[in-house]
Amino acid sequence: MSTELLAAIEKVAGTFDQFKTINEQMLDEQEKKNAARATELAATLDRVATDLDQQVKERNVVEKKLKQQQDRLEILEALNDRPRATVQDRAKGAMTESFLKCLRGGFQDLEARSEYKSAVLKAIEVKAVNVTTAGDGGYAVPEEISRAIDALVLKQSDIVSSVKNVQAGTSDYKELITVHGTTSSWSTEAGSRSETGTATLRERAPTWGELYAYPKVSNWALEDLFFDVGNWLVNDASEGMAVALATSIYNGNGSGKPTGMFKDAAVTTADYASPLRAAGVIQFVPCDSASPQRIGADDIIDLTYALNPRYRTNAKFMMSTTTQGAVRKMKDTYGQYLWQPSLQIGQPDQLLGRAVGTWEDLADPTTADGMTIVYGDFARAYALVGRTGMAIDREAFTTPGYTKFYIRKRWGGCVLNNDAVKVLKLADA
Repeated sequence: MSTELLAAIEKVAGTFDQFKTINEQMLDEQEKKNAARATELAATLDRVATDLDQQVKERNVVEKKLKQQQDRLEILEALNDRPRATVQDRAKGAMTESFLKCLRGGFQDLEARSEYKSAVLKAIEVKAVNVTTAGDGGYAVPEEISRAIDALVLKQSDIVSSVKNVQAGTSDYKELITVHGTTSSWSTEAGSRSETGTATLRERAPTWGELYAYPKVSNWALEDLFFDVGNWLVNDASEGMAVALATSIYNGNGSGKPTGMFKDAAVTTADYASPLRAAGVIQFVPCDSASPQRIGADDIIDLTYALNPRYRTNAKFMMSTTTQGAVRKMKDTYGQYLWQPSLQIGQPDQLLGRAVGTWEDLADPTTADGMTIVYGDFARAYALVGRTGMAIDREAFTTPGYTKFYIRKRWGGCVLNNDAVKVLKLADA
């Protein structure tokens, strides 16, 4: 573990200890009916909570930077150990290099470029990085750049990386989900046997839409050799796409976009009840806490036990950062805090021993009738399906002095197994 990351982790742990101490003091003063002192401590607690939020973000940044360094080192070691580049590898590299040149200068003479006329490229088919004509719908983004954008989208969004991610070769992608498993029975050696229950299957198919980014950059920047156009493209496109995908998983309406988990209103109907919940409908657990934050420790415990044990092995929590701030104050009946900050690299913060992810689309604790905490196995609950490769168009005419890039990819999504997650719903105002 690096010295910088160790210092960041220790800083978070120390501030969390301070947070707990002040919170205990505030609760004591409230019990003593010492309103003035309790108010003073509450203000201090808010400042410490703000510092803690910032330190957690800084820890995550340091951890991500260290992870990227480790990834680069592993790549360099793999390149050093692997055999000499194949013809296909050299072709991909030539295509990527030429593609980046075209981003700066334009695609108009692309197929006349020497890189695409070489015998190496003519000898093989590198389908993932082939460049189509503008009439066919733009130019395909080279595989390594497309993968870098997709990878960064996953890293920037906890919910996108937690659901099931699939790359499909057709828009006719479907999955069959078992709603009720096959049942069994007992019998003696010579006893009679009767037919047992058969599994109920559901066919689930995603709804589709085209997700795009439309960034622009100054022509002077493009002409500057020190401007890393590939890195800019990856980071600029991935940031907006990560936010849009997370929101579509939350409440996408299925019209030109994925169908979200909460497109249909959640209900209290339990698993296996008759009649069954509709395929895309999630069960909610009502939050009845009367506390100022409207969420209590018992509500979260109820949420975890509402999930069938078969889905708990890989279950995790999702909530907004504001909700995380409220949950940090909660204790169980033995006075132990439910929240524990991460003290190890690669390990997330935990609530009741389960990982906590950030999903900013979920409601804050004070939102009436809001879906605030989701708990479950997200990879079994929801599928996010990528269709075809990523494409790009370059446009340098409508805004003088700037070049725009229209980057797009088709995505689909739907709820797979609506028993695999539960949501905590706040009471009406």
